[in-house]
Amino acid sequence: MKPFIFFAFCLQMMQAMAADTEKTVKSKPERIIVYTQGAQVHRTAQVSLNAGPNTILFTGLENCINPSAIQVGGNGNFIVTDIQHLVHYPELDKAKQTGDLKFQKYLKNINDSIKELDYLLEDLNAKQEALQTEKNVLLNYNLYKGVSKKDSIPYLKDGLSFLREKLYNINAEQLKLKRKREKLQVRKDGLTERKNTIYNELSNASNTGEAEKTDYRVAVNIIADQAGIANLNLNYYIINAGWTPSYDLRAVSNEQNIKLTYKAMIHQNSGVDWSNTKLVLSTANPNRSYVIPELNPWYLGYSNNRHKQKNYYELESKSLNYGSKDYSGSAPSSVAQPAEQVQYAYDYTSVNENFIETEYEIKLNYNIPSDGKDHYAAIMVKELKTLYRYKAIPKLNNNVYLTAILPDWEEEITMGGAAAVYYDGSFVGTTFLANAGTEDTLQLSLGIDKNIAVKKAKVKDK
Repeated sequence: MKPFIFFAFCLQMMQAMAADTEKTVKSKPERIIVYTQGAQVHRTAQVSLNAGPNTILFTGLENCINPSAIQVGGNGNFIVTDIQHLVHYPELDKAKQTGDLKFQKYLKNINDSIKELDYLLEDLNAKQEALQTEKNVLLNYNLYKGVSKKDSIPYLKDGLSFLREKLYNINAEQLKLKRKREKLQVRKDGLTERKNTIYNELSNASNTGEAEKTDYRVAVNIIADQAGIANLNLNYYIINAGWTPSYDLRAVSNEQNIKLTYKAMIHQNSGVDWSNTKLVLSTANPNRSYVIPELNPWYLGYSNNRHKQKNYYELESKSLNYGSKDYSGSAPSSVAQPAEQVQYAYDYTSVNENFIETEYEIKLNYNIPSDGKDHYAAIMVKELKTLYRYKAIPKLNNNVYLTAILPDWEEEITMGGAAAVYYDGSFVGTTFLANAGTEDTLQLSLGIDKNIAVKKAKVKDK
């Protein structure tokens, strides 16, 4: 009896030590770099480490993390030995805690049976396709269409007899396969229904009244020389997020320059709401390939050359000089605005531009829910040099149009996007600003000026 008590005591001690070295950390996104496709999420946490191995478990993360783009750093006397991306299913843990392991074993057998039935169904489909192909070949044979060079009554009789026999055999085989497929499908449907029933029973038996969802985690294994406090920085890349540019072009009168408002439409569907979070908008796209292409030689001649000819499109070369220009917006601490004056988000945006990308850092905390919808954020406002001209085409109509000419407008556009045009507070229409165009001057129609009239009169030739 004593050896058993000692063994149980040792087991409890080992479980206590394991629980002590594994710590669960709940964090929130503090800084997020949103790309045109995807986003880089930064989280921080302060943990207490024990001397020796430790496992830090970041829970409540996004459901679309790229496991190969997870990074962990921080400050402290420790060594990061391993990083793992984990998916935790609460219902399985509940089933284990309530002693339902036999059901889990039963579910495993059901899943294995369903997988085996899938293989059998796939085999039947392959046989069905082979028989159908053979049937099509027989029906399209020239002898039965009357276009064969050896077309004659004896040949036709023998051919039709052969065709009838083969089609009968093929149809009989197809009928057998259909019956087998229906039987296998009934068995598969029954197993699937049984599996769902067991899942529902386990969920109802362990339901505490709170809806629990799948938990996405990152486990960080750490070795510490001594016990102490460590600050961990976790960042990773997610795919279900991004932003698109949008513009407003506002003209107050024909004596003032047009103001360009640069907006961002941010969306994310990661399963985690971004609450009270710093955002940085980047024009980069991590999903784009940056592999430099290799140009192979082409060979001309009359003989077949063993070298394969490939077409490569030459990419535009850009200097890798990372010198940057910094356009600093007004920070909240350095601007004294009148109490009655409205402030906008672009008053708190700073721009960092280099030859590779442009980053817009918004010095305000944003709330972006995980709903997949576009959420508006104003980035900056710039004045564009504007020339106003009147245009009329009397041959078509007697209207006089006020137009705005914007020279060198493309210098202010880093990404193409739709633009809404306003004049004197009224919406005029929409246009598209493409930064990759060849025109250096943009013409906008601001509407018809009713104060100017034109008339077309035909003059006789002398």
